[in-house]
Amino acid sequence: MSVLVYRDSDTLSQALATLLAGCIIEKPNSALGLDCNPSLASAYRKIAGMTSDGLLDWASIRTFNLYEHVKQDTEVSDESRMHAMLYDRVNILTENIYAPCAEARDWSVLCNDYENAILDVGGLDTVVCTIGTDGRVACNMPGSELAPVTHVERTEGGRVVTVGISTIMAAKRVIAVISGYELSRIAPLVISGPVLPSVPASYLQLHQNAIFMLDEDAAEHV
Repeated sequence: MSVLVYRDSDTLSQALATLLAGCIIEKPNSALGLDCNPSLASAYRKIAGMTSDGLLDWASIRTFNLYEHVKQDTEVSDESRMHAMLYDRVNILTENIYAPCAEARDWSVLCNDYENAILDVGGLDTVVCTIGTDGRVACNMPGSELAPVTHVERTEGGRVVTVGISTIMAAKRVIAVISGYELSRIAPLVISGPVLPSVPASYLQLHQNAIFMLDEDAAEHV
């Protein structure tokens, strides 16, 4: 586990883009688990710029969105947001973009199919995830116990199909982004507090290749 602190959110975004670019160069057919949070838009734009400059090639990259809000509970899908932030700006093949379906007759089947799709490519090489003010990671919400694999969560924004803690922990590398002063209270609990279901992101401490990236505002109490 490593903890990296940057001067501000823009510097953090540049560092994140550079780190993710390195992952793609290191393994051109990587399977990436990507967070759909709008706070990553700046980093995604920067990595798209590297791609348009000819520094990166997404032709063999597979991406898996970490979550998707149920269609009936949202106006804008997370998949469409990812296309606007990243996928439409790089040369990734449409068939290599994976996202949980926003509607289903049987959610257990959909979740199982998405989990199997990740397993079919050999698991995720790198996961990029944001941490919420309540300690959530992807959309795994604080609770007395956590679902290990892809499942449906109920959040303040409606129902969400999200990968589970075990799915994230099985990735070869996890990059966790903690940015903004509003995250300064939860940051020390995530990075060095006890590992508890009430702080789902605290489980990332146990990952042998977890990288926590913070700006100075979020790191105030770390």
